[in-house]
Amino acid sequence: MNPTFNKNSQKTVFYRDNRLEHSILKGLAVLVCAAVLILFIRPAEKEKTSPDDFMNQASLFLQDSVRYLRLVKMEISPKDSVWTLEFEYPEGKVLRGDLYRFGLFCGDHLKACTARIDSQKTCITLTIRDQKERLEGRIILRTEARALKGRICLIIDDFGYAYSATEKGFLNLRAAVTFSIIPGHTHSKSLARLAHQQGHPVMIHMPMEPLKYRGGEEEYMIMDGMDRNEIEYRILKAINGLPMAVGMNNHMGSRVTGSVDMIHKIADVLETKDLIFVDSYTANKTVVQQVMRAHHIRVYQRDIFIDHENSESSIRRQIDKMARMAEKKGVVVAIGHNRPMTLKILTEMIPKLEKEGFRFISPGEL
Repeated sequence: MNPTFNKNSQKTVFYRDNRLEHSILKGLAVLVCAAVLILFIRPAEKEKTSPDDFMNQASLFLQDSVRYLRLVKMEISPKDSVWTLEFEYPEGKVLRGDLYRFGLFCGDHLKACTARIDSQKTCITLTIRDQKERLEGRIILRTEARALKGRICLIIDDFGYAYSATEKGFLNLRAAVTFSIIPGHTHSKSLARLAHQQGHPVMIHMPMEPLKYRGGEEEYMIMDGMDRNEIEYRILKAINGLPMAVGMNNHMGSRVTGSVDMIHKIADVLETKDLIFVDSYTANKTVVQQVMRAHHIRVYQRDIFIDHENSESSIRRQIDKMARMAEKKGVVVAIGHNRPMTLKILTEMIPKLEKEGFRFISPGEL
């Protein structure tokens, strides 16, 4: 109330000034409308996932995204309700990319995930905690324990030209099959990333001049008589394009691998790169091993081609021979090629070989 005075009278007259009340009412109306709008417009908050639900979701996520994992145990402790998932995976598989994706999955569900690797590098323990850092569960990833009959380093050559059902099939192989990728092709980089993400070792399938060169791979081909600077340029370009590669093997190269001078030049470039070299052994007069060893490079030589003849009966015979060699020698280096027939037979025979006790390894485990 605000008092006013009439000029013609000494009597005091009172009246209501409603302007303040009107402004307050308008303000309240605006706030109510805003609150209603917020309720309807704001994104819904994520529902908190119960520990049991998250255990099931984590199990499904890992089995769907990491196809070579095998669930062996799922339990919840009656004492403290902490759950445990236990998986097995083949030795030689690299889990780095898979663990990163699982960490993002945990973050989406408001969970914290930490990883610990044992000293033998055969067991990874993931610890899952809620927002208040309370322990909810553990995920144990172990390498498969089997009586070892022999080790097989299987390298599949000639990736990079295409990305078809054949390439997808090789990516889905559960074993640690090595992808040897020719640099510079349309699908070289993308396929290398996919192989690496799915736990397959990657190598550079470096083009080198054969005895009968008919052209092709000119951008990366190491030609007989090429100077060291050009060799270095081509090798470094290949390494930079496929940085996840653990090693290199020669694509063709029957002329270059027989030249002491050329292998010295190649080894001189590689000796500071911490890469393994596998001689594809395309020529009987190869000097790769003796020269590379003089440069202190880890070097190995192919023992067998599994698909030199692209027929089902021949490939089966060669894979059987590969297994016998691994059993006798302890370890074998085998090379196959990115072909539908090779994929078909490997898809069938790899699980059988693993059950018999053969282990597929990466070149780094040689």
